[in-house]
Amino acid sequence: MMNRLFFCFALGAIGCGSGDGASSGMSPATTLRVSLGASTATYPHQDALASQTATQVRAGVRSLELIDDQGTPWPIYTAQGEATTVSYDNGARTQLTELEPSALKPGKYVRARLVQDWSRFDITATLHDGNTTTSGTLSVLQVTSDGTSMNGTMYDGGDYEHSFAAAGQQPQSFTGAAPIPDHSTTAEAEAHVESGAWAVYFPVDIQITDQSLGTLSIVANMDHAFRWTDLSSAGYQDAVYDIAPPLYEVVEQFGANRFDVALTP
Repeated sequence: MMNRLFFCFALGAIGCGSGDGASSGMSPATTLRVSLGASTATYPHQDALASQTATQVRAGVRSLELIDDQGTPWPIYTAQGEATTVSYDNGARTQLTELEPSALKPGKYVRARLVQDWSRFDITATLHDGNTTTSGTLSVLQVTSDGTSMNGTMYDGGDYEHSFAAAGQQPQSFTGAAPIPDHSTTAEAEAHVESGAWAVYFPVDIQITDQSLGTLSIVANMDHAFRWTDLSSAGYQDAVYDIAPPLYEVVEQFGANRFDVALTP
């Protein structure tokens, strides 16, 4: 059951927009800024899974590259040292990099590759311990790539740390490891473990020229993106995330429903 848990997939379809710098009344941009962010705008889910919108969502981004229609990658960002912390809370924006015009690689880009080292997030959950049930908040750290360093501690893909907190009680901690699938798919994306790195591929439709200056923003839709299958165990409830560590209801999806991409001056 655990081997399908807590993988923060960067998934979804990409839309691309552009703006007219001349109409903005502002000075033309001189660099291309690349940012990651999130929205919880309503998303039309088509499955019958139980779900909720996670909070305090953070991810460690190791690298981001675009792949053109000839299959040639363009690395646009690589973290120096530990992965860069990105917030996927509603309205958040994190600038990953700023590219000078000389660093732009014109072309038609059709896919993106995002390497993510870890995810953190909070969800509401019910803890089962014998005949006792307790409602509270489950805080999750899920490591997805080998060789991940966080605050001086080294982790491998599959390592996890959970903390369950309820009113009037001391938090309880649960740690362990669960295999990361070598290949997984959902929506319009797929993830591969490549030399220990968890690499997520998703479609894009972006035309880059030597004049593509301004901001390239990638916004993940996180509305009810934590999705699971309810179990019929004694005391479990539908539409409630029930846990009895080391057993958990099976998470079918956690990550962006889609990514919206816009290039603005």
